[in-house]
Formats: sequence, structure tokens, C-alpha cells
Amino acid sequence: MFKSEFPSAYLWIARIVVLAIFIVLPFAYPQKYVVHIVNLAMIFAIAALALQLLLGFTGLLSIGQAAFLGIGAYTSAILTTTYKLPFEIAFITAGLLAGFASLTLVPITRLRGVYLGVATLGFSIIVHLVFLNEEWLTGGSFGLLNIPSPSLGPWILKSETANYLFCLAVLVAAFIALHRLLPSRFGRALQAIMLDEDATRASGINVTYYKSQAFVVAAVITGFAGSLFAHHAHYLNPNDFTFWKSIEVLLMVAVGGIGSLAGAIVGAFVITLLPEYLRVLDEYRMVIFGAMLIAFMGLGHRGLAGLSAAVAMRLLRLRPQSDIPSSPTPHADAVAAPRWSRQ
Repeated sequence: MFKSEFPSAYLWIARIVVLAIFIVLPFAYPQKYVVHIVNLAMIFAIAALALQLLLGFTGLLSIGQAAFLGIGAYTSAILTTTYKLPFEIAFITAGLLAGFASLTLVPITRLRGVYLGVATLGFSIIVHLVFLNEEWLTGGSFGLLNIPSPSLGPWILKSETANYLFCLAVLVAAFIALHRLLPSRFGRALQAIMLDEDATRASGINVTYYKSQAFVVAAVITGFAGSLFAHHAHYLNPNDFTFWKSIEVLLMVAVGGIGSLAGAIVGAFVITLLPEYLRVLDEYRMVIFGAMLIAFMGLGHRGLAGLSAAVAMRLLRLRPQSDIPSSPTPHADAVAAPRWSRQ
């Protein structure tokens, strides 16, 4: 793990400034469309954080996050529309049920690399077919309509701004929870598994148990994101949760930077917002978007987070100390690169 003492103050200042900008944003730009798109980006950022735990800190390639996103979304929607339960109960149940569903993946946690990815892809396809064919429960291809807005006690978050602030609070909570989890004993075990699974098993750590727990934690967080998505869109369709959605979340992590929590958030905003801003280019929109994705991937495994670190280093006239290893580490959070010293 990269240790950072001097730039930590800069990191916290940057985080506070970014958070303040996000709080002010819906009031400075009250256009509903802008708030709506940023809201979607925050929801997918939560899902990207969950995948970052698996891919960036445990080394587990999952292409099944759309399944957990859909389980959380449909659970919350069904409980609030069919059974008229409060949003708070539906929200918590959505995360718990997604986590429970992830336990079905325990037998495949012994797989590695692309084999694990293909297995999770199969799980995602099965869940999508359930959404599509079980019309008595999910509405089938017609989907679920009239999903209510989220509520907190007596307050119903009907406006885009209120919904925005709630999603922002959940995103911040997810970031803080994962940020605190990584240096813990559990987090260190996950990072050890990513570095060398065989050596970790030889040292007495139950690799299968920790992998399964990582899937559960990631699924719970993704389930929460799914609940937010359902009550933000007010309509669900099985096509919202195909394996392409899993690929999209994977792109968010890869573009933002593998092994970076802040990078996952940045990647989610880039993948969500960039196509919207390119709409003015009409039929060339997706061509340019694809070219930009290729350019982003050329940045390497650290993605935009690594680019941000390099730019910050130049602007602040900092340079890495010579005793810092150049190899990637499991916990390179955002711009939390090596310790820096003044030139």
C-alpha cells in the first residue's frame, strides 16, 4: 500500500472542496435535466465503488454487477408499489436481498481471472431472464410503473434537488465506509488475496471466505444503488439490467483507475455524462465517445486517477521520493499516490 503523509492534507482539502461543489451544484444550476443526469452519475458511482472493491482491491473480475443492481431495484420497487412498505424498509431490504443473492456465487469463488468473469456473466444473464419472464412479479417486458419517490419519515423527496442530496449522502457514506474498510484486517486480507492468492492461503487465511464476503459487501452496496435507481427513474424495465450494464460499470472502474475509490467515482461521471455532452455531434457522438475511451485506456491501470495525480504533482511542484516502489499496489486510492517531497 502506498503511504502518504504530506499530500494527505491536500487530499482532504480536495475532497472537502469537491463535496462542497456537489452540494452547491443543484442550487447553482437548478435545471432539472442537469440535476437528473448528475443524479444518475452518482447512483452508478455507488455501483462502481462496489465493483472497485472486487476488482481493484481483491482482484476478482465480476461481470455480474447488473444482476445485483437489478435485484436491488426490483426489490425496492415491488415492496413500495405492491406491498406499500415505507421506502426506508424497501431500501434496506434491497441491499440485504442483493447480498443474500450473492451467496449463490460462493461455489465459483474458487475460480480466477476470466473464468470467474464468465461465471458471473452467466449469473447476470440468468437474473435478467428472471426479470424478463416472471411477469407476475416483475411485470415482464412491460416493466414496473409508478414507482414512488424516496421518502425519509414524513418527508417525501419529490423534487430532483431533494433526491439529488439524498443520493449524494448515500454516495459519501459508501465512499467513507469502503475507505475505512480497506485498512482494516478484512481489507488487508482482500489486498493480500489480490497480490498472491496461493501465498495468502498458505499463510492460514481462508481465501474462499474472504472472497465470498467481498462479493456480499459489493452486492449490498450495489443493491442500495439499485434501489436509488428505481425510485429516481420511477420505472423499471428488464433491459435496464442486461450484461451490457455490467460492462458499463466495469468501464467506469477501468477508466477512473483500478485500485482507486475516487477513480471509480470519476469514471462513473465520465461514462455517464460524456455521451450526454456529445449529443450535439449527432451521429458522430458514439464514434468520438469510443475514441475517447481508447485514449482513456491508454493511461494504464491507474486511469484518470493516475493522470490527476501526475497533474497535481506538476502543479504543486512535488516529486516521488526515491524509496517508493514503482509497481502498482492494491490500495492506491484516487490521487493518494506515494509520499511526496518538495523539489
